[in-house]
Amino acid sequence: MEINSIEFYVLALFVAFALIGLIFGRIDRSPARTQIEAMTLSEEQPDAEHQVTFVTNNDGTVTITQQGLELKPGDTVNLIATIIDDKVKLVSKRGVDSRQGDPVAMSASATVKFLPNERIHIRYESEITGEWCVCSFVNREDASRVCELRR
Repeated sequence: MEINSIEFYVLALFVAFALIGLIFGRIDRSPARTQIEAMTLSEEQPDAEHQVTFVTNNDGTVTITQQGLELKPGDTVNLIATIIDDKVKLVSKRGVDSRQGDPVAMSASATVKFLPNERIHIRYESEITGEWCVCSFVNREDASRVCELRR
């Protein structure tokens, strides 16, 4: 293989990308953990903001509240969390769909203890409303964060 050939430069480029991947790639990632929590439902104002609130409690737990849900009496909501180091993906899913009655404006909240005590990067998705948000949250005592949901 000659130094001026295309094959040489393609091979050199491949080796360069492989070295960059080894140098800057993260290899110390911990395995993903998944947690499922049932959310508590409560009625709210029909014109409530579509948002998610994160509040750290004194005991180190975090209360996560989603506002702006339209649910029927008897419906349930679950919060599924996937945690990889400081990255957390939260998904709210309908557990039981009662299919009876008229929708009512509700909020869903869960108090969780599995979030790491550090700055975490959160992606929150609501499969019920089709809305999502991305934010950072520092899980320290008396910390709170409000994230607006969008489509």
